[in-house]
Amino acid sequence: MKLSEKFWFAGELDSTIAYWKTHYPDSCAHVLEQAKNICRNTFLFREHWEMERTNKSVVFPEKIIWNHIPEGDPEWLYALNRHTCFLILGKAWQLTGHEKYAEKFTELLCDWIECAPLTQESRNDTWRSLEAGIRIENWLKSFILFSDSPLWTARLQEKADDALRIHGQYLMETDLPFHHLSNWGVLQNHGLLLLGLYFDNPEWTQEAAGRLDQEVYMQVFGDGSQWEQSPMYHCEVLYALMDSLLLMDRFHKPVPQRLRDFVRKMAFALACWCKPDGHMPCQGDSDDIDARDLLTGASLLCQDSSLKALSQGIFFEDNLWSFGLSGLEAYKSLPSVPPKETSRVLTDSGNYFLRSGWHAAADYLRLHCGCMGSGHGHGDQLHVVYFSCGEDILIDPGRYTYVDSPVRRKLKLPSSHNTVCVDGEEFCECTDSWGYSRMAYPIKGEFCFRGQINFAMAAHLGYLEKGIFATRKVVTLEEGLILIADVFYGSGTHKYHSRFHFGRQGRASLLEDGSAGPVRVRFEGRRVRAELFALKGTGSLSEAECSPEYNLLTACDCLTVHDTQEGQASLYTVISASAQAQDVSAELIPVSKVRSGERLSPLQAEGIRIRKNGTEHVVILCHQELISEVDYFEAGGFSSYGKTMVFSSRNREGICVQY
Repeated sequence: MKLSEKFWFAGELDSTIAYWKTHYPDSCAHVLEQAKNICRNTFLFREHWEMERTNKSVVFPEKIIWNHIPEGDPEWLYALNRHTCFLILGKAWQLTGHEKYAEKFTELLCDWIECAPLTQESRNDTWRSLEAGIRIENWLKSFILFSDSPLWTARLQEKADDALRIHGQYLMETDLPFHHLSNWGVLQNHGLLLLGLYFDNPEWTQEAAGRLDQEVYMQVFGDGSQWEQSPMYHCEVLYALMDSLLLMDRFHKPVPQRLRDFVRKMAFALACWCKPDGHMPCQGDSDDIDARDLLTGASLLCQDSSLKALSQGIFFEDNLWSFGLSGLEAYKSLPSVPPKETSRVLTDSGNYFLRSGWHAAADYLRLHCGCMGSGHGHGDQLHVVYFSCGEDILIDPGRYTYVDSPVRRKLKLPSSHNTVCVDGEEFCECTDSWGYSRMAYPIKGEFCFRGQINFAMAAHLGYLEKGIFATRKVVTLEEGLILIADVFYGSGTHKYHSRFHFGRQGRASLLEDGSAGPVRVRFEGRRVRAELFALKGTGSLSEAECSPEYNLLTACDCLTVHDTQEGQASLYTVISASAQAQDVSAELIPVSKVRSGERLSPLQAEGIRIRKNGTEHVVILCHQELISEVDYFEAGGFSSYGKTMVFSSRNREGICVQY
C-alpha cells in the first residue's frame, strides 16, 4: 500500500494532479516559477498560508546556508527551514516530469540532513520545535509526490526516515507550559502525530493526540476563537487540528470528542472573523489572507451545511491536496444552508461582528474589546473596521515585521488603530516586539441584533489614572450606514484624538475640516464611495503606515479628529457607504423628555439626525440614568423609551437596542 493511499490526496494522486493541471492554471504557473528559482538556489516565500511572507529573493551562489538571517530577521531562517521548497519541487516534478526538480529535492534534503543537525544551539534556529513540526508535513507530502521518481531510492528513503525518527524523538521530549498555550504546541504536535501514523508508532500517535486535546482545551475559548487574538494564528491552529482529524479518521485512530467539537467551533469563529470577501482582517499579527479554504475543509470534516454556505461554495486548491477528487464530489453533494443569524459575538475574545448578510457585498463592522492575546495581540481596544460594497473602508494596520523596531511597535499601538487616544497618550505601551509595560483592561459590553439594526458597546480602563472611563457604542442603521458613539466619563479638561485608517485601495479627501460644521471626509474606492462625518471637533488628513502582509509596508489615508472637552465628553462619527452616488448629511439634535417637557443637556443625552437618499434616521443616546418617574424621550419628532433608540421615516415607532 502506498503512503498516499492513507495520507493526503485520499489515495488519488494521479487524478488529483490531472485535475490540478486543468483547473488551477495560475497555481501551476506559480509553482513552476518558484521551482525554477529554487533550482537556482533562489528563495522567495509566497505560498498561500506562508506565515511570514517575503518580497525580496535571497540567492545562495553556492551551498545553502540553512541558518542564514538576511536583513536581521530570523523569520526568514524559520521560513526556509519549514521546507515548503520541497513541496514546490514535488509539484513541479508532477507537472513536468523533469528530473531536475527531483535532483534538486534530493540535493537539498541530503544537504539539510548533513549540514543542519539537531544540537542544543540549533534548537533555537533550524530546529525550533515549531519548524520541526511544520516541515514534517512538507517532507511527507514531498515523499508522496516524488515516490515514482527513479531518484527516490530505498537508500534515500531510509536516510530520510532516520532523520524523521530524530524529529519524533525530539518532539516527544518537547512539551513545556509554553507549548500548552501557544500555537507552537498544536503545530509541533500535529507533526508528531503525522510521524506516529507514518511509522505506525502507537506511542507517538497517542501522545500527540492527547497533547492536541489538552492544548485545544487550553488555547481555544468557548466561543471558538484561539486566544492569541490573531485570526492568522487561529487559522494555523485550525488547519493543524483539521488535518489531524482527517488523518486519524483515515487511519481509524480514536479521536477525542472535544477535539472534534472545538474544530467545529473554531471554524464558525473563523467564519465570523472573515469579511464578506472571505479574507481575514489584519487583526493583531495577521495578514490579509483568503481563509475560505479552511471553511470548505471544515464543512467536509464536520459535514455541516452552514459551513458549506459560509465557504461560498468554492473548492480551493488547498482542499484538493487534502481531500482529493472524492472530497470534491462529497463537497458538491453537501447541501448549502446559510445561517439565519448574520451578526455574531465571540463573547470570550471580545470580538463583535455586525453584518447585514452573508453575501459578498454585505456590510461588515467589527468592534474589538478583549484580552491582549499574548505578544501577537495589539493595543486595539475599541478599534473598529468596516467593509461594505465588496471592499475595505476602515482597516486594521497589520504587523509588517517581528523585528523589534520603531515600525513594529508603532503598528501595535492604539494610535495606529481606529480608536480614541486621550491627551496624546497611548493606553498601552510596548517594551519590545512582544512585551507590554501597560495594557488597558477591557470591559465587554452589551449587544443587540435586530435585523439591519444592530448594536454593540464596550469600554476599557486604559485611562483610569486620568479619571476617565472610555466607552464606545456602534450602531448599524441600515446596510451602508453606521454610527460610532464614543463617550468618556470623567472630569477635567482633556484632548481627544479619534483616528480612522482608510482602505489602502482607495483615497480619502477632506471636504470639511470641522471649523464650520461637521468634519466631512469622502472615501472613494474601486467599488465603494463612503462619506464620513465627525460631528464634533476638527479633522486633519494624513498618510499612515499599514501592512497587508508580513514584510510589506504601504500607506493608507488616516483621518484624525481633534477635540478638547471638559468633564464628560462625547464624539460621534457617521459613515455612509454606497456603490452609487449618495445624498447624505448628519447633525446633532437636542433630546427632551416627553411628559415633563424638560430639555436635556448634552451630558445627559444627545440625538443624531442622518438623512440619506430621502430617508431620515434619528438615534437617541442617553448617557446617564434619567427616568425615575413615568416619562420617555423625544428628538427630531421621534419618541420612545430606552438608552439607545433608533428611528427612521420608515419606522417611526423605532427600535430600542439598549435599555
